[in-house]
Amino acid sequence: MSIADLLALREWVKTGPVAPAGNWYRDFGSFILCGTDQFPKTVLEKGMKPFGSPIP
Repeated sequence: MSIADLLALREWVKTGPVAPAGNWYRDFGSFILCGTDQFPKTVLEKGMKPFGSPIP
């Protein structure tokens, strides 16, 4: 994980994002945050395949 990508995560959280129902993921460059409904569940390393729908 890069510092720049962690800062991007922090800025994204500050916007109060709304997660869709079901499985979702968001790619931050050096890692991918995955979740279900409103809850983040796991962090994947770059190159690992996420499941669910991508969110902006």
